[in-house]
Amino acid sequence: MSMDTAEPINLKRVERVWRCFDANARLQRWPNKRSEQMLAVWGIWAYLPSDTRWNEAEFSAILRGWHDFDDFAMVRRELCDLGLVQRTPDGRIYRRVDHPIPEDVAALVARFSSPPS
Repeated sequence: MSMDTAEPINLKRVERVWRCFDANARLQRWPNKRSEQMLAVWGIWAYLPSDTRWNEAEFSAILRGWHDFDDFAMVRRELCDLGLVQRTPDGRIYRRVDHPIPEDVAALVARFSSPPS
């Protein structure tokens, strides 16, 4: 999955990634395949509010609350590495970077009845 090119929706991948989340949209396990990991990270990104800035502790607390496999730092790093979240050079402030939502991410998020809780 790339932010630059539109890919056709892979419904099997969406289904596999959806099964990594619980009914409350909390990520329960980290997908094995890189393409599925990226989709899961995009799914988390989709629920981050725009125009909000968080310090590292606040952002980490949000991510910690949205998954259950105890590696929020990896999720935070992936969000930054994919260009979905930007942080200041000193790493103190984080903010969501807005992008058009890829169709497979929209398909994943549409399966959840509400944002992560």
